[in-house]
Amino acid sequence: MPKQRLKRIQGGRLVKQALWSAAFPCDTPKARAEKARCTTMARQALNDKAAWEKLKMILASNFDYQDLMITLTYDDNHLPPNIIAARKLLKKFLGQLREYRRCRGNELRYVYVTENVHGDGRIHHHLVINGTGQDYDIIRSLWINGTDLEFSRVESWGYEELAKYLTKEPRKYGRNCVGERMWTPSRNLKKPVVHPTEWVSENVRLELPTNAYKLKSNSFENEWGSFSYMEYLLPPEPKQQRTRPKARKLKTALSFSGLEHCITNGKG
Repeated sequence: MPKQRLKRIQGGRLVKQALWSAAFPCDTPKARAEKARCTTMARQALNDKAAWEKLKMILASNFDYQDLMITLTYDDNHLPPNIIAARKLLKKFLGQLREYRRCRGNELRYVYVTENVHGDGRIHHHLVINGTGQDYDIIRSLWINGTDLEFSRVESWGYEELAKYLTKEPRKYGRNCVGERMWTPSRNLKKPVVHPTEWVSENVRLELPTNAYKLKSNSFENEWGSFSYMEYLLPPEPKQQRTRPKARKLKTALSFSGLEHCITNGKG
């Protein structure tokens, strides 16, 4: 009879797993109490109670190595009077960028925050967007409110550090309004996949997949039960390479083209 519970949550390449002993009615009060302790530890490890933990999984579900973290700033001539006016300017910019991509068959996914507290208190925006490989010039041309823009790759941050950075102001100084979200996402973002909890054999152990990179791990064990947790990053999927058509097919295509030319000119 299976005696352990296994739960897995995945956002893109980021995976969180927990394995813990389950309590049964036939257990002694002491055993049930210790196994309940294991269950509590598993729930605490998997639950995203903190805002930055929720954002970490959102980022992992939607953005990868080619995507961008951008900081948009204002020069003195375009500095908005308050954060509400700044958000309107940012929404206008995002609308223009979305339309530019739509005309070229590309979507726009983003998460942004607007800050105005730390440092000198000057309003600026941090924006995470999906990259297309041709973003720098168009973003600089559409953002007409300042020339001091910063670009970096999401992979250079890591999901956890990036999530903590984006939520640093409300976590340290509090939110501008009660109940206000710490970040603003686009509507087309994917949610992390929460797999159903499984019953597994007591011999099962958490193992790191081949070529995966372990980020965190934790474990606890006593004579009544055990708990283990692992968080890791799966390797990137290999890029699909375009294959050139075989020479025979290419010659066939050319011969049909030549035949069509002859018919058109009355030589057929």
